[in-house]
Amino acid sequence: MGIIQDQYNGRSALLAEVSILSIMYQTNIFRINQQMAVFYTQPYVMALTILLIVSGSSGLSQSATVVQTDQTEVLKKSLVYIEASVYSYSAFYPWRHTDLSKRVGYGCAVGAYQVLTTAYNVADASFITVRRFGRNELIPASLKVIDYESNLCLLELDQARTGTPLLPIIFHDQYEKGDPVEFYRLSRDSRVESGRGYMDRVELYRSSLSYTSFINFIIGNVSQRAGLAHLFFQAGKAVGLGCWYDKSIKEAGLIPAEAINQFLTNAQNVEYQGFPAMGFVTEPLLDPALRDWLKMPETIRDGVYVSDVYTLGTGCEELKKNDALLTIDGHSVDAHGRYHHKRYEDISYKHLITTGTVGQTLDFEIWRDGKKQHLSVKLRNFPVENMLIPYYEYNKQGEYIVVGGFILQKLTRKFLGAFGKGWPGRVDPHLYHYYRESAFKPDEKRRDIVILSRVLPAEINLGYQNLKQLVVEKYNGKTITSIQDILDAQKLNPESKFDIIQFENDNPTVVLPRDMLPMANAQISQLYGIEALMHIEK
Repeated sequence: MGIIQDQYNGRSALLAEVSILSIMYQTNIFRINQQMAVFYTQPYVMALTILLIVSGSSGLSQSATVVQTDQTEVLKKSLVYIEASVYSYSAFYPWRHTDLSKRVGYGCAVGAYQVLTTAYNVADASFITVRRFGRNELIPASLKVIDYESNLCLLELDQARTGTPLLPIIFHDQYEKGDPVEFYRLSRDSRVESGRGYMDRVELYRSSLSYTSFINFIIGNVSQRAGLAHLFFQAGKAVGLGCWYDKSIKEAGLIPAEAINQFLTNAQNVEYQGFPAMGFVTEPLLDPALRDWLKMPETIRDGVYVSDVYTLGTGCEELKKNDALLTIDGHSVDAHGRYHHKRYEDISYKHLITTGTVGQTLDFEIWRDGKKQHLSVKLRNFPVENMLIPYYEYNKQGEYIVVGGFILQKLTRKFLGAFGKGWPGRVDPHLYHYYRESAFKPDEKRRDIVILSRVLPAEINLGYQNLKQLVVEKYNGKTITSIQDILDAQKLNPESKFDIIQFENDNPTVVLPRDMLPMANAQISQLYGIEALMHIEK
């Protein structure tokens, strides 16, 4: 793939016309765009001679030769095909495994025995194997580091089964808008396959795996599917991994080198720290009435409105609701929440935070109480299990306890999402309110939302069997702040003949006879195939 660029030999000229004199080989696509001509061909090197007829000058004419470099041969030592056996646990019946299935994807070497791929390719994997070029043998691999926020994963290969070391890929932090790109993968039958596209733009995209938005390069006019960790090249240099593909508009997204190199550097640490996470929410500050209410002078036209502050993440301790964020480390944030990047042009200010280093401090200029202030803001992140309502539970079993047929479990986004498309309108409004307003706001008073998800019909729970999606408020009089509290609450009031469960919003109170519970639990376990009536992490 190549790009024809004008060579003026020191003379000023206006390019008016590009005339094709000869094409030495057949090409798939030829495109002329302003001052460049782009061609695609595969798999060999081609030469193209172009006469540039220039008007408005002294009649200058030139020729240029473009050479496309095919990466197929060298990548045979670097690309791998990945197969993962995956399963998870049911959101509604968390003691049940889902059916084992196979997921395929791709990756590339970043060390002699280390492979980089996307987290999506191996999420919920119980067993991972890779295949390298020219060999049918499957090589066992294990997770070294997986980051669902950045959608990146580092695999460690079995050295004894790998054989000769792989050739590591070096990722280059470059972005040339409008230039052609090519991408590669190793197929299941050990063929290096390639595709084409062009670098269209840069955006912060919402991750399909997590709550975060991360920088993606958007590739336009993609010739084929390219979202399963296909390796992308621009001008002969590796620039990123494919992470999504939209067939309807022929676009793909790739994780760029700047994120990949930061991930690989952090992955070498004894304790992986990950990427900083947002700890606040902003909205465009376009409404003059809101600016007046904030007492902002007309001379200040930039800034976004801080509409909410979490108890987790960057800014959770320094920012306040109703602040206006004006600059970050000297970069002005406009009223739409964008700043000007020297290469990417105008992109979201969140890029300044999510690509920083955990523990680093940034200078935030804000508008608060009618005046400008400067804050030293520490970049933070947090484990997803610290969320009041965890966004995901990959590679782990959900916490629950079954008592008298009542399924008590932690509320998670996985549970909510299990209601299918349009789930926000299908779940109980009280649960959705917790998710929208409090998912990122755990505190000392509440670390989990414990719910009665549903009731397994049995004699002991007659009359209660229609109860579902209720938030547990108290168990035996103890206020429930986490699912671990249920275990402590069951030991309370030993003289009482009943276990009593109370729910929020004046829902019916459940009364269970304690003398009947042992037998009932045993029968329910056998009837519904529940090997363990409880799974709570200490």
